[in-house]
Amino acid sequence: MAATAAAALALAATVAVVSLAAPNGVAAAAKAPPRTTYFQDVKPILDGRCTGCHVDGGIAPLPLSTYAEALAARNAVAQAVRVRAMPPWHARRGVRRYLHDPSLTDGQISAIVRWARNGAPRGDAVRPGKPVRPIPTGLSRVDVRLPMPEPYTPKHGAGHDDYRCFPLDWTPGATTYVTGVDIAPGARAVVHHIIVYLAPPASASTVAQWDAADPEPGYRCYGGPSADGRQGLGINFLAGWAPGAGGSDFPAGTGQRVVPGSRLVMQVHYNVTSTAPRPDRSTVRLSLAPSVERRAVYLPVVDLGWVLSPQTFRLPARRRGIVHTFTGDPTPVVRYLGGFDPARGFTMHSAALHMHRLGRTARLVVQRASGRHELLLEIPRWDFDWQRDYRFAKPVAFAPGDRLSLRCTHDNTTRRLVTWGEDSSDEMCIGFVYVAER
Repeated sequence: MAATAAAALALAATVAVVSLAAPNGVAAAAKAPPRTTYFQDVKPILDGRCTGCHVDGGIAPLPLSTYAEALAARNAVAQAVRVRAMPPWHARRGVRRYLHDPSLTDGQISAIVRWARNGAPRGDAVRPGKPVRPIPTGLSRVDVRLPMPEPYTPKHGAGHDDYRCFPLDWTPGATTYVTGVDIAPGARAVVHHIIVYLAPPASASTVAQWDAADPEPGYRCYGGPSADGRQGLGINFLAGWAPGAGGSDFPAGTGQRVVPGSRLVMQVHYNVTSTAPRPDRSTVRLSLAPSVERRAVYLPVVDLGWVLSPQTFRLPARRRGIVHTFTGDPTPVVRYLGGFDPARGFTMHSAALHMHRLGRTARLVVQRASGRHELLLEIPRWDFDWQRDYRFAKPVAFAPGDRLSLRCTHDNTTRRLVTWGEDSSDEMCIGFVYVAER
């Protein structure tokens, strides 16, 4: 007993010495970690990574612009960031470095989770924390604005979203190069995503006919730029917008060629299942140049046999793990679409993958002439509602003799055979690579 008391006194004396040496009379060893608060720790993260979508009237369901909104959604937010479901980023990590990754750091995730668990304290609004730098978006300059010809109010479909295509006139009388694209949704609450296609002169008249035949603004184009969901066109992918993404310049010195007589086609995917329809008039903003150092194009990577004979791309009913692959030399396609000679190879600057609702995984690989395989992009958990272009931090060279290889897996849980098609109830397996001449 005496020994215990003596030990306690010795411990008390030690603590007293430490307390006197520590500022404010607080024992340094016993100092509690600083409290995580909304204004000092959480709001900077939400503003830098989340409120581009999670804002009143935005595409995301939970606004997170104010303390009251974040407080109400704290548990859902903590869970979403903890499992890395938000912010959306679906490329496999550790493969290569991509630009404009909105993913949170381990420290940011811990801060949000700790804040939610500890009662979500408000903190001091007068002394906010250091801002988190947002992902850079936007164009260095805007040369042309192309709004939809007139507003369109989306419709509730029979179990489907409303896909609508709006032809945009192209007025330059000489060959011009698009060097950057920024797509601005007019009504973010109903606009799910937007794709801008380039219709060359040979296809421009067909697009105009589809537009004229539909009494509403634009024409219905569920699943692709085709009005009937079946007829293909020689149309190039120019750029796209999805929640959380923004416009940007193309890689320096590159641009996509547009010849006189072309049309741009803006395809808008409207989602009105959780909000009332409202008029939309989205706009495409472009930066242009009369010439560029290196011509570029979005290269589609796909088996043309699937496109020309849809029955060759089969997903039998109630089958899982269905695999489709394609490997080929993209050089002839680059020469045709890009208008330049890729005989010496070309450089690859970004990649995207596309499937529909039954997609599960997808990947795009460069098969080198030496036999080595280099992974460009892999999506291990496909999400039809979050599709984007992943720009490489460093361009990747494609040399003569190399090949591009595409692999997709699907789970067909339906009771019907599914084949290739434009409709979202059909399926696809396509890669897109932004390539430029050397």
